[in-house]
Amino acid sequence: MLRVSKPVLPPSPGGDAGRRVPPILESESSSPLQKTVRFTLSLLLLYLIFGLLIPSFASYQDVWDALTSLGAAAVIVLTLLTLLVESCKAGAFALMIEPLRFRDAFLAQESAAVVSNTVPGPSGTAARYVSYRKLGISNEDFATSYVVNSSISNGLPLVLPSLGLVLLSTQKDVPASVWTLALIGLGVSLVLVALAVLVLRSERFAYGFGVRVGRFLNWVRGVVRRPPGEELGETVVEWRHDVVDIFRARWLGLVAVFATRELATYLILLVSLRALGVGSDVLTAVEIFAVYTVVRLATLVEITPGNVGISEALYIAALDWAADGRDSDAIVAAVFVFRMFTYLGPILLGGGCSYLLARRFRGMAATSAP
Repeated sequence: MLRVSKPVLPPSPGGDAGRRVPPILESESSSPLQKTVRFTLSLLLLYLIFGLLIPSFASYQDVWDALTSLGAAAVIVLTLLTLLVESCKAGAFALMIEPLRFRDAFLAQESAAVVSNTVPGPSGTAARYVSYRKLGISNEDFATSYVVNSSISNGLPLVLPSLGLVLLSTQKDVPASVWTLALIGLGVSLVLVALAVLVLRSERFAYGFGVRVGRFLNWVRGVVRRPPGEELGETVVEWRHDVVDIFRARWLGLVAVFATRELATYLILLVSLRALGVGSDVLTAVEIFAVYTVVRLATLVEITPGNVGISEALYIAALDWAADGRDSDAIVAAVFVFRMFTYLGPILLGGGCSYLLARRFRGMAATSAP
């Protein structure tokens, strides 16, 4: 059996020496030229999406007219669903880390969302790590919760296309475009699910898979003239142990929390479409769910902070194709409403939570002072 050696870290602020943190927090600094190139490419990508692609579906004036027609009842429902989604995100960490209270997890989650949705890279993870350390959470607990949360967050979308396909089979007269999207999502998810199962079943396969991925990433880093990274074989094996151990102990609660989060996110998309006039004669709830599962799978990797621009373009293109070009203005407006609550919502909520969290830290410092 392979023996996994955990990387040793210097003592952290809470005196938790020798504990591990996710390697994602140990990112290398970029040169000014690299930062400038990335910033320029991000601006170019956003221009192509918002300046060329989205206007090809509908004019922004028509989108604005549709947005202003959004009723108060829809806003209330969407707000409640957004709070449910964010509560599930925080609840997952509170469930995995016993000393962490839900209130503190929620404040840390929303404060980190402000950073992750605006700053490139693993900024949100780093912000959450700093908050957890101030709350007295050990590096070990944070690292394990981070690994398990990322695994389930990225693993659940792999099975959603299968559920979407099953639901589509119960419906009559499904457009060919919707079937195509669902089958593409199913094909990709089956490959990734099979890979995940092999990694979880065999420690030897997990190690070999990590080695091959590490070699590929080092080749990519060599192409862009970056130094090679660490060997990933033992990292994948360690990930496997963390996921299996904590999932065995908390599997029922974790499945419930993450499933509720996905359902609530889908309902935000559904309510947005219905509130702006996209009826069931254009897209049924099942067809919308099928599109949601495919785009959710396609946006697992964030290219821009919060996938801003990428998510909007994919949702608009997929929904417009599934609707065969009907109600394009309403679909574009509905996607913007969906993103207002799922992307901008956490940023606005995080502003208030950051203030409350800062007060919480000041109170903790005052009580601990001699």
